[in-house]
Amino acid sequence: MKIAARMGRVVTSASTIAAQRAREMKAAGADIVSLTTGEPDFPTPDHVIEAAFKAARAGQTRYTTVTGTVELKAAIIDKVRRDNGLAYEPANLVVGNGGKQVLFNALMATVEAGVEVIVPAPYWISYPEIVQLAGGTPVIVSCSAETGFKLTPEALAEAITPATRWLVLNSPSNPSGAVYSATELAGLAEVLLRHPDVAILTDDIYEHILFDGRKFATIAAVCPELKSRTLTVNGVSKTYAMTGWRLG
Repeated sequence: MKIAARMGRVVTSASTIAAQRAREMKAAGADIVSLTTGEPDFPTPDHVIEAAFKAARAGQTRYTTVTGTVELKAAIIDKVRRDNGLAYEPANLVVGNGGKQVLFNALMATVEAGVEVIVPAPYWISYPEIVQLAGGTPVIVSCSAETGFKLTPEALAEAITPATRWLVLNSPSNPSGAVYSATELAGLAEVLLRHPDVAILTDDIYEHILFDGRKFATIAAVCPELKSRTLTVNGVSKTYAMTGWRLG
């Protein structure tokens, strides 16, 4: 079968290749510590497994509303209000089969040839690949150790062009571990407020993976003026060790 030309714009995930090799070596008896994928080193908690078991026994195994069940959306609304100080309505929420699907859907729906997406580096390997698959151009902005591997307002301002459609933020960051403070996000927000056509895709999946007394902040809460053009992506896979689960 002939493969679509767009598939030539992406490469196989290096982290996926390394993770599979680690699994093969473990299966062969080798003592391996795999640092390849963002995954907790403990199993899914028992109360989560029990809740899923009870739901399945109760018949919750059929198709649901495409964007998520009423009950799940209510729980998400409570969560973001409690933890992040953000107010949303059910119509503002879309539930997907993992954060990666949400990122893929958002970029495929909005990116095309001639569109640029700013991706601070170091970055999670899939961000530029999805942009390229959608036909857009990832604009990689290197963030050095001197800045804590974080994007500065000056670097952001320099990277924005008339073709910029998205800025991708990931904090806490995979792979660097960098965490943006509320003050640092406010500095980026000042730049973004001058560019009303640039949307923000903030990947908050590692929200609760914090050490050394660091505190989590998300840009829609830091700068409410940007909330209407911020897509906040989050999930249960990292916090609750549910990477192999799929939430619908």
